[in-house]
Amino acid sequence: MAFQTDGFLSPEMEEFTTGLRKVSAYKLWFEFAEELNRLGWEMLAVHGPPAANDPRLWISLLFVRAHRSFQAAIILSEKGILSDARAVLRSAVEGAIALHALAHNIAFVDQLEDAHHFNRRKQANDVLRNKDEYEPALTQSQVDEMKAAIREVDAEERAANRKFCKINWADVATKHCPALYQTLYRLLSNDGTHTNIIAAKRFVKLNETGQWILQIGPDFSDMVEVVQMACMAFIWAAEPFTRILASQFQRRVADKLRQFGEMPGNEPTDVRVSKIYDE
Repeated sequence: MAFQTDGFLSPEMEEFTTGLRKVSAYKLWFEFAEELNRLGWEMLAVHGPPAANDPRLWISLLFVRAHRSFQAAIILSEKGILSDARAVLRSAVEGAIALHALAHNIAFVDQLEDAHHFNRRKQANDVLRNKDEYEPALTQSQVDEMKAAIREVDAEERAANRKFCKINWADVATKHCPALYQTLYRLLSNDGTHTNIIAAKRFVKLNETGQWILQIGPDFSDMVEVVQMACMAFIWAAEPFTRILASQFQRRVADKLRQFGEMPGNEPTDVRVSKIYDE
């Protein structure tokens, strides 16, 4: 099963993953990521979640989500699927922003719940306003459920005596962690989750004869940058988690941040990881 027939599901990808570890800079970054991953698991094992009625439970849930996204980004990076690793990291960074907001004021959980209700009602309204376009995909039971959801959210909004609204993550980040927003969040939005020229250009490259060809195979041109961003996203998420729920790990997270600053920042040049896909 060659890459040309099975793509990233091909067993040949093991050769690529193994080859990455033979490049000094990549090896150092992946080993550092593995250390962060183990730290995250240790933090979760020792900490244990708060009670269900404790609003701090949200801090646990969001850290688990950020930690999992961090692991997913490392797995994708090891396969040379860097564009999708960037998209996953955008999710992790948004979770880190929420963690910093909660660490500053646990009442931010109310905004998360309001946004949930707002989106639930908006989605139902949007579908029902254009119901004819979704026929026959919608059953009468589904229509009834959406109408009931709208009534429920309207009633909850009246009981809360406030208007439910969505969250503007730019505003939240600017208030609680502007550096995170200006660096990772905006970068990963523009070159990760959104469909634009920058993101699209990652799927084309120049071959040895100067011709443009599709970048179909694994990519490692920005490997250091992506793994670096993954590690920083983890550290940003770990800091508020330890500050509120696992203070015994604060020094270790700070040590990892110091170590991060001492890691190599440049992409290695003239690197050949594998020959599994060449035009």
